Amino acid sequence: MAYEIGATYVGMKELSDLTVPVPDPKSDFQDYSQYITLGNNKVRGAGVAIGEWRWTYLERTTRDQLKTFCTAASADVYIKTRKNDNEDAYQLYTATMIWPMDEEKSFSRRMDFVIKFTNAEEYTP
Repeated sequence: MAYEIGATYVGMKELSDLTVPVPDPKSDFQDYSQYITLGNNKVRGAGVAIGEWRWTYLERTTRDQLKTFCTAASADVYIKTRKNDNEDAYQLYTATMIWPMDEEKSFSRRMDFVIKFTNAEEYTP
């Protein structure tokens, strides 16, 4: 199993199998985008599921490869990413990919590069 992305489910590929291979990111995933404290001080999860893929740096060509999936500020995609469970298993999702507003450049690299995913819903083909 590995991280995957695609504009369609049928078109999904492992990041390492893209035309320009992309290294696996560090990732986070949360089942809820916010927590609400209830009157009894218990907490209820609310909002959409969210996730992030993070790289310490990406080469420009690698960044450009990822940009093909998100040519505007956001795009609907299919991803396979790790979820937070006992096994950190990979799960398939539909999600909205959010491109970073700022990209720190250092020569031909993008530093501390983070792609966010919102509206993540488990997908079963």
